[in-house]
Amino acid sequence: MSNVLNFVQAGGIVMIPLLLMSIASIAIIIERWMVFRQDGDLAPGLTKRVVRLVDEGAVEDAIRTCDSKPGPVAACLAAILRNREHGVSHAERKVQEVGEKYFHRLEKFLPILDTTTTISPLLGLLGTLFGMIGTFQAISASRDQNANDRILSGVGEALYATATGLTIAVICFIAYNYFGSRQRTVVSETEQAATTLINAMVASGAIREKAVV
Repeated sequence: MSNVLNFVQAGGIVMIPLLLMSIASIAIIIERWMVFRQDGDLAPGLTKRVVRLVDEGAVEDAIRTCDSKPGPVAACLAAILRNREHGVSHAERKVQEVGEKYFHRLEKFLPILDTTTTISPLLGLLGTLFGMIGTFQAISASRDQNANDRILSGVGEALYATATGLTIAVICFIAYNYFGSRQRTVVSETEQAATTLINAMVASGAIREKAVV
């Protein structure tokens, strides 16, 4: 703990917001990883199982299977099954409604990572400026016997702040792009799963192509 405090003190006042941003970013990365771990990697196996149950005429079993799984794929497949009597168009609208709710959930907090990627290097640069100002002040007071220590302290402050800001930015940039890629994958898999189930149900007559008037 003392090492962390010494590090923050060495980097100057801008290290306080940088430290808070790093803690928030780590918390978001862990939370997002858990969400994507829960909502992802279900599409292929789940879709095959649901289609097989529908082909066997066990639609209620297929619904229960979907309800027992987390994530947008299971929710969208369940929406199709529950709205099969209202036609394909109605089922597709329900899929869109359910999907949007989950996709907003997947996008949650990602803008914060994006903003942190931009702001943290700027704060590091601000810390660099503060450090250099202290250095120049020490140089101007070079007759002081403590001038050398103040010069080194100013240079150290500049380097600590810059390194911290860049490190946070790199980590957030990687995390933002990774989670963005995972989000696009989940969206694509959900759309593909919904299309596969609807086509299978149309072929087997388990869903009406048009609603009954």
